[in-house]
Amino acid sequence: MRPSRPLYDVLADGYEEHFAVPHRRAYDDLAWEQTVALLPEPPDRIVDAGCGVGRWARRLRSRGYEVTGVEQSPGMIAALRRHPSDPGFTLVEASMTDAQLPPDAGMVLAMGSLQYTDDPEAAVAHLAGWLRPGGVLAVLVDSLVALVLELLRDGREEEARHRLTTRRGVWRQHGREADLHLLDRARLEAAFTAAGLTDLRTRGLLVTATPLGRDELTRRLTTDREAHLDLERHLLESPLLADTGKQLLVTGRRRGPAGPAPE
Repeated sequence: MRPSRPLYDVLADGYEEHFAVPHRRAYDDLAWEQTVALLPEPPDRIVDAGCGVGRWARRLRSRGYEVTGVEQSPGMIAALRRHPSDPGFTLVEASMTDAQLPPDAGMVLAMGSLQYTDDPEAAVAHLAGWLRPGGVLAVLVDSLVALVLELLRDGREEEARHRLTTRRGVWRQHGREADLHLLDRARLEAAFTAAGLTDLRTRGLLVTATPLGRDELTRRLTTDREAHLDLERHLLESPLLADTGKQLLVTGRRRGPAGPAPE
């Protein structure tokens, strides 16, 4: 697989604006809403694996959490360090599969980063190892099913067959390309189960993206954003529609009582 780090290096300076695009802002906000509902009590420790420029880390710090960010892209790290230092934030400069962290986190997040690892199942097990009993792992990835349906809608049958067969995708930005795993609900939930996680739930974010198309989705998010997000919030509650969401958000809990946050 072609690594994602060079692509993220060139994205770093404008990464905040990258999420101002209506559909990205929409799935990011939906993922945040769903994740907040599972957060432990502050000041528990949260690990943000693939923290980028610290967008989510800063939100978590504003709520009183201790945050450990894991990031391997030099460009992202440089952009992150341009923000004021924060004693409640610790940066680990490593890939999420190489970083070694203690098993004491109340939540581990991998928002868009798991799909770029060489072995997603091994990565899920590695991330789950950072949780304390009762801690939650939350992973956000691109959906295989949604992409295949999108390609079929657009008349790109050969590429749809190729993506479905290889279960690999390509992300292109600013002249750079990175390969990624295209994942589905069944494979992700199997990985979570194998890692010893329970209380699994998979939500499809932006279920309307494929049937509406980018232009119509953007129009709706621009003209009446809250009404459309209310529809998306209703759709993401259906397990039947999970794989049709543009993004899959999977959560699971490490066995054992949650208990108080470690001192």
